[in-house]
Amino acid sequence: MKPSIVNRIKSNWTLKRLGKVAMTVAFTLVIAIFLLAMLGTVVQAAGLVDDTVNVANEYSRYPLENYQLDFYVDNSWGWLPWNWSDGIGKQVMYGLYAITNFIWTISLYVSNATGYLVQEAYSLDFISATADSIGKNMQTLAGVSANGFSTEGFYVGFLLLLILVLGVYVAYTGLIKRETTKAIHAIMNFVLVFILSASFIAYAPDYIKKSMTFHQTSVMPVYHLARRLSCPIPIVKARTAWT
Repeated sequence: MKPSIVNRIKSNWTLKRLGKVAMTVAFTLVIAIFLLAMLGTVVQAAGLVDDTVNVANEYSRYPLENYQLDFYVDNSWGWLPWNWSDGIGKQVMYGLYAITNFIWTISLYVSNATGYLVQEAYSLDFISATADSIGKNMQTLAGVSANGFSTEGFYVGFLLLLILVLGVYVAYTGLIKRETTKAIHAIMNFVLVFILSASFIAYAPDYIKKSMTFHQTSVMPVYHLARRLSCPIPIVKARTAWT
């Protein structure tokens, strides 16, 4: 069965739209390449990684900004009319080089950040150093601390609303539906959840520190085993060599 004229028109219109979208994407890509070629700057996450320069180590002797890809495109005499076509190709090539350098820079900083995280993980002090801050942030958001309730926070702001919702549910369940046991269970669950959650948040820094202490105790044998496997020399000598 041959397609109708309406279906042909719809098919052609769809192909035209796809062609326009493809042309728009291609034009946007070309403009982006030209902008990269003209500006020639690369965004760097310098504030997210440890960029300490230490001449005692080979990997930290120079800052990360020194590890950039070297590329050069000769654009001399590109302003002449008979060199315009070559000039466009050179600009595109420069843009591709700039994109490659950008990807290289991102990979460099990601690798450096990964190494820093691994270093802190092996020192077993990365999360424990921030445990107190995490606990205090939880207390600030909830409005609960070891001294009691504060004037601001989730518990203070929504406690009356939750009690109102619970009262409506208990009144509907116990008085209208005559399900007294279910209403009592709802009240007990609300009180139990409220007390347990408030108690945990009130002493969150202590709980987090204790959990990290348990984590350090359990991970320490694995840490020593990994050091012995990766560095066969005695630990005392290794510490002397590293320092």
